[in-house]
Amino acid sequence: MPISAFRKIPAPVLILPTIALLLSAFMTWANAAAGTVFVALWARNFATSVVVLPLILLGIGQLEKLVAWVAPGMRPFWRKVVVSLLSSLAIESLLALVISLINSPWDASLPLYWWHAFSRSLPIGLLIGFFMGFYMKPKLDAMKRAALNSL
Repeated sequence: MPISAFRKIPAPVLILPTIALLLSAFMTWANAAAGTVFVALWARNFATSVVVLPLILLGIGQLEKLVAWVAPGMRPFWRKVVVSLLSSLAIESLLALVISLINSPWDASLPLYWWHAFSRSLPIGLLIGFFMGFYMKPKLDAMKRAALNSL
């Protein structure tokens, strides 16, 4: 695929599967037992993440509005920090829950499954949250503004 054709693909089409791939990999690693067929388990978790992640991200747009409403005097930099942290925690919590529900035996070990998935994938989730908040979201917003101005 030539680079010019690659650039025509909308950023969200590439970003969401990449995030789902990374997070599902860490969550699968967190809960995979020794001897488990990792790739098959990861593939199932990745497919689930691709479906669930857009639903989670719809709610995250509302986080930005909520933070602006709760703290209207907050400087833009700190607003991005707060929204990035809350977004990371929301994505990690819900995605870890969904993946844990799929992989656990639904008994008393469910909270442990969730904790392993959440805690071990949180560092990468925080990196993704800050990357999205400080780099990708401004770029996507600029692309939206440019598209609206060209109409």
